[in-house]
Amino acid sequence: MAGYQNIYQAAREGASLTQEAAAERLGWSVRNLQAIEQEERVPTAVRVAEMAELYRAPWLRGYYCNRCPLGTLWQRPESNVELQQLALEVRLEVDDTDQERADARELSIIALDRKIDDEEMPRYNAILKRMLRRAFLAEMAVISGETSKEK
Repeated sequence: MAGYQNIYQAAREGASLTQEAAAERLGWSVRNLQAIEQEERVPTAVRVAEMAELYRAPWLRGYYCNRCPLGTLWQRPESNVELQQLALEVRLEVDDTDQERADARELSIIALDRKIDDEEMPRYNAILKRMLRRAFLAEMAVISGETSKEK
């Protein structure tokens, strides 16, 4: 695909780092970084977190997690989210503050005994799904804000 750039390479270049400089700061070999950027190797979650911190690209964590079981609860758009669409989605989510309070209370009740039993699991999963949805929208707001800045 012409013009394709690996997400990790794009983040590194966005931080104005060469492969050599990034590898040195990360404490990795240049070859290891090249393998990740050329998609010969899938980075671990720890390595992605290290790159996200060095490159000042917190969205890398979300990109990586989109490919793990936790992140696949929602399909993330391949292109940037439009700010207006995001604002509408966030508005719909925050309309129900009573639900957020109920979730916090229910989660506290579930967590009291430090375990989740079979009866509590469906309620826990429903709360988790709503919490992850809000986290997803927050991450999209960060990405959208970064990509929508006036140049």
